[in-house]
Amino acid sequence: MHCLNSRPIIFQRYLDSCENKPFAWGKFDCCLFVADWLLARNGVDVAQDFRGHYSTAIGAKRRLTRLGFNSIESVFKHHLKSIETSYAQRGDVALVEYEGELIGGIVALGYVYCVTNIGLSALEMSAVNCCFSQVLPCSESEVSHG
Repeated sequence: MHCLNSRPIIFQRYLDSCENKPFAWGKFDCCLFVADWLLARNGVDVAQDFRGHYSTAIGAKRRLTRLGFNSIESVFKHHLKSIETSYAQRGDVALVEYEGELIGGIVALGYVYCVTNIGLSALEMSAVNCCFSQVLPCSESEVSHG
C-alpha cells in the first residue's frame, strides 16, 4: 500500500523539478520530459539511445530515423502500452496535438503537462490524441541495454 500512496508524491516532485526549466532540444524537450518521468517512475531509461545525440529539431528527427522510427508516435507505440484516453490516470503518457504537431505529455488531473517552447505547460485534455500507460511492459524493464 505504501508504494501506491507515494506515486502521486513522486509525480508531483517530478513536475515541481521541471517547473522552471526552459525548453532546450536534447535537454528538456517533449520526449525527454516523458522519458525522464518514465525513468523516475519505472527505473528504465527508454531514451537511452536517443539522449545526448541531438541539440536541434532536425537533429532529433535524424536520430529518430537512425533508430528506425518515423515519428514520436512510433517511438511511443514501440515502448509503451496504448490505453483508452478515457481511462488515463495521473502520470500516464499522452501524445498531444500542439501547434499542428504531436508532442509528448503527461496526464494530470483534468489536463496534460507538456514541454512547449515556453517550458512546462498545462494543456486541456481535449488536445490529447492518444494515451499510454506509465507502467512499462515487463519485457521493456527486463531488456538489457548493453
